[in-house]
Order: sequence, then structure tokens, then C-alpha cells
Amino acid sequence: MTTLVPVPSPRPLPAAPQQEFLRSVPAPLNAETIELESLVHHAWSVEADTPLELAHREFGRRDVDFMAVVREGRVVGLCARSQLGFIMGSRFGFALYSQQPVEAAQTPMPIIIPREVPLRQVMDQALSRQGEHFCHDVILIDAEHRLLGLIRIETLAQLQSRLVREQVEALTQQHEAQRRQNLELFQVNHALRQSQGLYLGLFDSHTLGIALLDSHGGIHEHNHRLDDLLGQRIQPSDRRSIVPLVAERDRARFLALLESQATGSMPPTTREYLFNLPAIGARQIRCSMGWIRETGQICACLDDVTEQRALEGNMRQQEKQALLDTLVGGIAHELNNKLTPVRGFAELLTTEVGPHARGYLETITQSVSEAAEIISQLLQLAKPAVPALHAVDAADVVRQTLRMLRFQLRETKCQLHLTLPAGPLWVFADTGQLKQVVLNLVLNALQAMDGRTGNLLSIEVRGPDDEICLVVEDNGPGIAPEIIGRIFDPFFTTKSAARGTGLGLSICSGIIRQFAGQIRVESQPGAGARFTVTLPQAPADAALDAPGELEASAPIRLSARSMRALVIDDEHVIRCLVQEALRMRFGCHVDLAANGAEGLAALGRHRYQLVISDIRMPEMNGVELYARMLEDFPEQCRRVTFITGHAGDAGLEGQIATWGVPVIAKPFSVTRLAEVCAPILALAG
Repeated sequence: MTTLVPVPSPRPLPAAPQQEFLRSVPAPLNAETIELESLVHHAWSVEADTPLELAHREFGRRDVDFMAVVREGRVVGLCARSQLGFIMGSRFGFALYSQQPVEAAQTPMPIIIPREVPLRQVMDQALSRQGEHFCHDVILIDAEHRLLGLIRIETLAQLQSRLVREQVEALTQQHEAQRRQNLELFQVNHALRQSQGLYLGLFDSHTLGIALLDSHGGIHEHNHRLDDLLGQRIQPSDRRSIVPLVAERDRARFLALLESQATGSMPPTTREYLFNLPAIGARQIRCSMGWIRETGQICACLDDVTEQRALEGNMRQQEKQALLDTLVGGIAHELNNKLTPVRGFAELLTTEVGPHARGYLETITQSVSEAAEIISQLLQLAKPAVPALHAVDAADVVRQTLRMLRFQLRETKCQLHLTLPAGPLWVFADTGQLKQVVLNLVLNALQAMDGRTGNLLSIEVRGPDDEICLVVEDNGPGIAPEIIGRIFDPFFTTKSAARGTGLGLSICSGIIRQFAGQIRVESQPGAGARFTVTLPQAPADAALDAPGELEASAPIRLSARSMRALVIDDEHVIRCLVQEALRMRFGCHVDLAANGAEGLAALGRHRYQLVISDIRMPEMNGVELYARMLEDFPEQCRRVTFITGHAGDAGLEGQIATWGVPVIAKPFSVTRLAEVCAPILALAG
């Protein structure tokens, strides 16, 4: 007897599983991600040889409309309840067909789908059927053709309907989005036109020279300011390169920057280069470059910063000068304090030792004098350049400057040929600034000959007619003809950044013009360079006003009665030196004070015929002490003498000059101290 064998579903399904599944799928529905097994309505089947009677009874018990027909576990077709009902309900149908196998009553053209078939293909195939076959379930099988379940056509129709609805909604949304995009595009185009107009306005009216360059420096577009900056009219059609305008020393760096920008390997960069502009000359140009990826061009913004850099350089020079003045002044003060007792005690010892030892003491005194002269020259160079024009011996200025350069001349192994006149050659100039000119010219010559052999430096001072000539000549490599006309320009230099700023010769030219003179250069490549400075000769009587050494005054005889003096200095050894000198020369009783505050207290206790005070001291300096004396002890102010290693800034020196107080510069000799103090003591006596 044949029996009905149901094939169980791989997973039991709840009531109305398709409806629950469809409700659980979120919108929008994605047909590609839905598994066909999730759409199975049931998985009941009958064997192919099952009699129609039993199959009809099973349909009634299962309450399904379709079941799969299987043979040996493999699906062979589809059986419909309506088909069996039609066969069994016909006249004599039960008698004729009840024992026939189900296989004979299968529905024609069943749709049997493997699980791997896409859902859209299943829907297209199932929903495209015509007639009564449209309502038949779809059979789902696995790779071995075993039944996985049946999918109702209603489920596929609902899915198709939902997909269509969602597609319509998506199209509606897309249409709305397209409308919004069109509106935004209109707004963007309007904004683009405004931006384009703004760009053109900014581009043409910008204060910087702007150019769009290629990787070789060719100018594709530029504004009018660039024409003014470069001093020439550039036609965009020429695609002229900006590179030839860059000075040769900076050209390789400029090209490297262009290449790095063109590859996009470097962020926007700002650097400065020297440009040689035919109509203008050498100019320092600041270039800001950035890569425009959209156009494949380099945007270069150029600005002429020559005057700005000159001003900054001048400010830096002033700051350095002020720092140098402070530093050298402090060093000079300390050195002069140390040299003063050496010189003073050496002079005092000359009366205590024999002739042989006196020669040693003279050597010490001479060395101290030379050291003091070097310190004086350093102070003269370190002070801010406020020209004080007076008659200056040009030959003596050269001698003093060369003393300062003895070390450099020795280190460079340079042979010096010096030609100076037998007598003085007077010019109106500032001594410190004239020394600076000589110093710069000699150092330039030494640097030009650096690294060569057989170096020869010739310096000559001569005075033909009414002019004084200073000639500085070297046998270095010389100056190229194409740059000799620019060596006096600010910031022009052939040296590296570490060795020069290009300001030395420019400053020299300015100083010489200030003295109503001229400076010129002659040179040939490989034949050295010759600098000639000409200055007007000062009249013969101008030399009478030239500053010189004070003549030694005749010794002044003082009264026999004892004099009382006050010595104020923060250096103990200097206090002792002055005390001993006043005691030996004038027989004074000397009180000592270490600073202005102690000196002020001593002035309150005693009346002094002589007050000697240092200027730079802790707690209360000499200037502050004198100001207090003007208030508290005005009658003793005319008995004050200042001693100093370095007075300080110009303000202090000016204040002391208005008071008319004598100033003795350290290191001083005992004789010099006596010359200044004797008139004060004589007046008190």
C-alpha cells in the first residue's frame, strides 16, 4: 500500500510567515539581500507514486493548495489541490482515477528554482506566467534537487509590488533631489560668476605682483602690478620665463623651488631672492609660491622688500651697535680698572728702585699705555655713529686701524706694503667712522684673497694738491665686469650669507659722501681690486683745533698745612693707589669709600678739599652722588673730580660735561692724577 511521505522543512515556519517577514524587512527593500528560503510558505510534498485518493485526502488535512511531487527525495513536479479536486469530482472520477499516481496529475510547467537564483529573476519568471498557471506556487530546491519549500505567488507579488512602490518613491525623491540640485547648481553658477568677478578685481588691483607660472617659470597670467614690479611690460602670449631675472647666485634655488611646487611635494612656501631687473637694478624680492592642483600651475606672489630689508638691517645694525657699545663699555671699564693700579703703582715704584728695575717699570708702563690705546679704539668703534667732524690725520687713522688688524694680517699670511707720508695729512672727518671705512676696505681685501698664496696688500696715503687719497689694493681674484657697477648697492655681495650681508661697502660709500669725498673701484678679473678714497684736505690752521694730549702742567706748590681728600671707588686696589698717590704728592689725609652712599655719608661727617669719585659703581654711582651733593653740599661740588674706565652712554657724558667736572680716564698715571688734582687743592689752600 502506497503512503504519503511528507518532507519536513529545514526550519519550522510560524503562521503567515511571509507577511511577518515582509513587515520585518526595513525600507528600502533590497532584493539582492533577501534569501529565497525566508519566503517559503511550507515544505510539504508527496511521493510521485502516491494514489490520487490519498493525495487528495492529504491536501484536506494539510490545508494547503500546492505540494511538491518527489521521487526518491528529488523534486519532479508540482501537485495542485484544485487539479486533484477537478479530477476526483468529475463523473466517475473517483472510480476511474483514485488509484492513479499523483505523478499523472502534476501541473504542467511548474517553476522549480534552485536556492542560488536571484530573487528578481524568480519574480520575473513567476509573475510573467499567463492564465491559471500564474497562481501556482514556486518550488525551491537545493543543489541535490531536494525540496526546500514552496513560495506562494502572493508573496512574490507583494514583494514585487513593494519593490515597485519603493522604486517609484525613490524616483520621486530622486526627482526632488534633482530639482534641488538644479537650484543649487544655479546658485553655485551665480556665486561662481560673482567669485570670478571678485577674483578678477582682486587679481588686477592687488598690491602684490601675481603670476601664474609653469614649472620652468613661464608666465601664463599676471596682473598689472607685476609689470610695475619688474619694470617691463609682459605679454601673456609670450610665455616669458621669470627665471632669467633672478640673480645667478639665487637661480638654482629658485628653479628647485619651482620644481618642488610643480610636483606638489612642498606646501606653499615663501622665500626671498635677489632679482637683477634691467630697468631698475638689483632688488630683493619676496616670492610666495603655491601649487594650484586644478589648473596645474604655480601661483607666485612677488613683493619688493628691498627698502624694508634695508630698514630692518639698519635697525639690526643699531641694535647690534647698542649691544656692542654696552658690551665693550663694560669690558673697557673692567680692563681699565685692572690696568690703572698696574700703571699707577709702577710709576710709584720708579722712586723706590734702582735704574735697572726702572727699565722694567717703564716697559710695564708702556705696555699698559698700548693696551689702554687699544681699549680706546674699541670704544671709539663701538659708540653709535654720531659724526663729530674735526681735523683728523688720515695717515694716523690708518696706523691705528692696522694695529687693530695685526692678528688678521698675520693669520692670512698677507704681505703688507704700507706707504705713508712723513707728516700729517689733515682731513675733516669723524675719527671712528673713518676708521670703519679703512677697516671695511682692508677686511674686504683680506677676504677676497682668502685661500690663495702670495697674498699682497698695498695701502697708501698721499696728498696731491687739495685732496687726500687713501688707496687700498689687493692681488686677489678681482671683480667681474658685470657686477662691478653694483658693489656699492645695499645687500649686494658675492660672499656667502655667513660671511657678509652686502652692507659694508654701501656703508663706506655713505660715510665718505658724508665727508664730501668720493670712493671708486678699479678691477680686472684675475688682477685684483683697487679702491681709492678721496677726501678734501683740511686747511692748515684746522690742525690747531684737532684734539690732542693735554700738556703737562707745571707742578703747583701747596701750603704746608694738611689737606683732606675723599676717594670713592668700588675697586679696593684703585682706592689704595689714589690714596698713596695723594699722600706722596700732596701729603693729603685720605678717607676711602666703596660707593656713592658711603661717600655721601663721609661728606656729612667731614669737609674735604678734594673729592675723587668713580662714575660707575653699585648702590649709588658717581653721577647720582654729584646730584645729591648739589642739593646737600653745593660748596664742595667744585672740588670733585671723576675717574672712570668708561663713563657709559652719551647721556651720562653729556650730563657730566654740563657740570664742568674734570674726568680722568682710566688707566691714568700718577702724574696725570696730580696734574688734575693740584689746581683743585691749590684753590682750596
